[in-house]
Amino acid sequence: MAELYLLGVPGSPRPYRCCRKTKGEIRQRHPGLPGVWLFAAVAEIFRLEIDKKNKNMVSPIEATLDDFVRQYENTGACNDDIFETFTRNTDRYPFLKEHRDYIEQHRLGYGDRAFHYMWYLIIRHVQSRQLKPDMLEIGVFKGQVVSLWSLIAQTTLPELRVTGITPLSGKKIPGKWERFFKARFSAQYRKDLRDGNFYEETDYLRIIEGLFRRFSLEFTKFRLIRGYSTDGGVRGQVAGERFSVIYIDGDHSYDTVVLDIRNFSGLIVPGGLLVMDDASCDLPGTKFWKGHQGVSEACRTIESFGFKNILNVGHNRIYQKDK
Repeated sequence: MAELYLLGVPGSPRPYRCCRKTKGEIRQRHPGLPGVWLFAAVAEIFRLEIDKKNKNMVSPIEATLDDFVRQYENTGACNDDIFETFTRNTDRYPFLKEHRDYIEQHRLGYGDRAFHYMWYLIIRHVQSRQLKPDMLEIGVFKGQVVSLWSLIAQTTLPELRVTGITPLSGKKIPGKWERFFKARFSAQYRKDLRDGNFYEETDYLRIIEGLFRRFSLEFTKFRLIRGYSTDGGVRGQVAGERFSVIYIDGDHSYDTVVLDIRNFSGLIVPGGLLVMDDASCDLPGTKFWKGHQGVSEACRTIESFGFKNILNVGHNRIYQKDK
């Protein structure tokens, strides 16, 4: 299994260890295997050839979310390896790469390229574990994630039902002089700026519909609940429902994130996943942006609701509900 470990072939004991190591690095880690670096390089070429011939196939053995979870350690080296490997793997799936490229080119969302592969693994996990095929995003913005879920589900989990809670409105950052004075005299302005709670005013519904149309996705299958997650009427529309995955990416202030965790974590089925965005300020690692302090601090409350942190990908943290 040493060769598989060095290759980073998905499904191997350490699937996130990539084969983009220099000859010196590999020999330093494995002095007894002086020729393995060549084998790794040849296998990498073989795997890239597979990429060209098969649209969705990346390697002879495809990794699962469980593969990464079993070997995960919350260390700087591991977090950096995970982030780099997930970033690279996104580009090895043409439909994931095309979607992320389009998002970046048209400025339709934030986050990192690594998250596309993360969501691919998560949806396959929902399918393989036969969890309830319902997923909820809080904070849809311009539709990057909900459209990605729908795109992945076309071939992986056709029965997946996608719900999004979002206000479909922005909070425009003030002009230059207004910013100057508010930065000095408004504590709320400074807080919103620090928490990343300013967004442009635009027609979000039209943008989301256009994104679904661009990737030939049925927008009518997407359930959109307009409003804020803190609104009792909005919460009432999903009260009593159950989801296999909930993704919290709404207001980034500590108090609101804690409320979202408290109000929505109970809707997740046993064994289901809670994914937190912008939440990794407490994590070691140097290769990725870590998010917002308020969100990261709010995540410290999650385990008290019966969840365990099983994997972290950049500033996204994945928690699993006790079974």
